[in-house]
Order: sequence, then C-alpha cells, then structure tokens
Amino acid sequence: AELDGAAIRAASTTDVVKARLRANTDELIARGGYGSPTMFVDGGDMYFGNDQLPLVRQRIEKQRRGG
Repeated sequence: AELDGAAIRAASTTDVVKARLRANTDELIARGGYGSPTMFVDGGDMYFGNDQLPLVRQRIEKQRRGG
C-alpha cells in the first residue's frame, strides 16, 4: 500500500491518537461491541470479525442501491 510505517508508528504514540482510540473504544462498549474488528453499517447494524466482511460489503452495497 506504500504507507510510511515509521510515520504510522510515530503517530500512534501521540496523545491525539491515544485519545481517539480511547473514545472509539468507549463508543464501541456503549454500543454493545466486544472486540476487534467490529463494524457498524447504517448506524446500527453491527458486524464482528473478519469473516463478516462479505456481509458488511453486501449491506453497504444494498444501502447504496437505496435498500
């Protein structure tokens, strides 16, 4: 993906990124999530785990079609 690994590592130690991670974790817990990766589609449809990615894709495509 041609990403700068050193820059990503350096950014991950900043207070801004740490605060964002804490906020995201708190939101996940409040919404009933319990692990990673957890994805929400269309506000409330929760999917947990890499094996759910095809379902996430289907839901997003359905949403784009207006369904």
